[in-house]
Amino acid sequence: MNQAVRASAGGPVDAEAIAARARELGVLGWVRPTGELHAEGAPDAVAAVVALLGEDVAGEHVKVEGHEQFGIRGVPAGPFVVEETAKGFVLRLEVDGVMRCWTLAKAPSMDPAVKRMAFEGDAEGVGVWDQGRYEQGGRVAWPEALERGHAVFVLHGSELQGGFALQRIRPRQWLLIKRKDAEARGPA
Repeated sequence: MNQAVRASAGGPVDAEAIAARARELGVLGWVRPTGELHAEGAPDAVAAVVALLGEDVAGEHVKVEGHEQFGIRGVPAGPFVVEETAKGFVLRLEVDGVMRCWTLAKAPSMDPAVKRMAFEGDAEGVGVWDQGRYEQGGRVAWPEALERGHAVFVLHGSELQGGFALQRIRPRQWLLIKRKDAEARGPA
C-alpha cells in the first residue's frame, strides 16, 4: 500500500538529483530547491527519497494526493492574471517574457473534477479577478511543455492556489484542470 510523506531539509537541496532518484524508484510527488518534499509511493522507496534530504530529517505522514509524476516545484515562472471579460474570463501566463492567453467561458475552478475549456488567444479584459506569481511544474520545462501540449504549473493567487494543468486537445483548444492537491476544493 502506498504512503505519502511531507518532509523538509531545512535548507537548499539538489532538487534535480532528488527528482531523478525519485523517478528511478517510482516515487511520485514533488521537491522544491528549498528542501521541501512531498513523496508518494511504496514505503521503502519513499523512505529512500526522504533520506536524500540529509541526516535527521523527519517526515510527517500525510494524505496521498495522487500525483501522476515526480516534479520540481518552486521554479519561478513569472506573473499570472485572470481577468473578467464581457463573455467570461481570460487567463494570462507570462512565458519567456510574453503573456500567453487562454479565454474561458467560466471562472477557473478549484475543483479537480471540473475541467474548463480554454481557447488559446487574447480577449479584452474588463477587470482583474485574480493575480499573482506562478511556478513551473512537471518534468518538462516551459515553454517546451506548452509546445508539447501539456503544461503543469502552480498558482499563488488570492482566488487560485496550487497545481493546475493546461492540456491541449486540439490546435488552440485546451482544457484547464485543477490538480488534486491540498488546495483543491470540491463543489460549492
